[in-house]
Amino acid sequence: MNRQRPSTSTVALVFNALLLFAHGVASQDTGCQRDECILLTDCPKLLELLKNPTRDNIRELQKATCFINRREPWVCCPAPAAPVTEPPKVNKESLLPANCGLVGDVRVVGGEDAPINAYPWKAVLGYRIGDLPEIHFECGGSVISERYIMTAAHCVNANILNERELELAVIRLGEWDLSTEEDCTDICAPPVQDFDFEEVIEHPSYDNRTLFSDDIALIRLSKPINFLTSAGFIQPVCLPPADFSLSAEARSQGAIVAGWGVTERGIQSDRLQHLALPFAEKQKCNEVYRGNLVAEQICMGGEPGKDSCRGDSGGPLIVPAGVERTQSMQIGIVSYGPTSCGQKGFPGVYTSVSHYRSWVEETMRP
Repeated sequence: MNRQRPSTSTVALVFNALLLFAHGVASQDTGCQRDECILLTDCPKLLELLKNPTRDNIRELQKATCFINRREPWVCCPAPAAPVTEPPKVNKESLLPANCGLVGDVRVVGGEDAPINAYPWKAVLGYRIGDLPEIHFECGGSVISERYIMTAAHCVNANILNERELELAVIRLGEWDLSTEEDCTDICAPPVQDFDFEEVIEHPSYDNRTLFSDDIALIRLSKPINFLTSAGFIQPVCLPPADFSLSAEARSQGAIVAGWGVTERGIQSDRLQHLALPFAEKQKCNEVYRGNLVAEQICMGGEPGKDSCRGDSGGPLIVPAGVERTQSMQIGIVSYGPTSCGQKGFPGVYTSVSHYRSWVEETMRP
């Protein structure tokens, strides 16, 4: 059924009747210049108000009236509202680089110094104690993009840091030997890159379900990493897809953990260490930890003298990836273990990264 437009004279009669109690309508400040005013019949939004003459609608009509000419109301017609559009969707996948984990196969592992250029995604987190100026490197992390470091939530949790009077002070990349200004073996590495942080995002369910559950966090750096100036000594690591599962052959080969944690001699290492660890059977591991493990945790180690330890927390657990197995993929984050590291039959517990792939992508921003 066609809807006819009301005549100007009909509108004017109704409109004037509504304004009988108002004086000086033509003198109101409507916000329009005189030549910007239009007939009420040409303004759909105000015309709708006239069809429902409530007190509020009458007031709005009064405020919008410029003048009445020959009993025809002229109004300052509001601009039509901008159409509501969805914000542009960010392609989260693009925030995790495709050219990741590019490093040669590292074969020699066993709790010893890592090659100087073996793990270019390694980050080390430095803290201040109280008001003291010294920096203490107590946690690890991994580069996953030009703006984000992935680590364990317990390395950045405010309550834990406050209890220990610690404050996260620096995120260092491209480090190998913490005791030297310049890192050299048969080659020399470029200077380390130190970063402040813009935002720390720990998983919202951290430590809620069981001990150290959902132990994962992201650190957004205050500025992008300049991969070009690092000469390959700083690169992102690959993350597994959400449906990732290791083949039986890959599980039999174990995984590699690297960090500056406490060594078998009971002292923290200045040089980056690396170690090959076997996968531990989840059911037996859960028995060791009295049934407190959740599906998003994996167990590694359990052999005497071979374990990640204090200072390694937040660091990556790595397996080879890619068709040629020349890429490295982070499947775990060092979370927790027995107080005395490297005990036989007591594997370490790691956060399973694949379970958090979606959370990571949803949390990251350009």
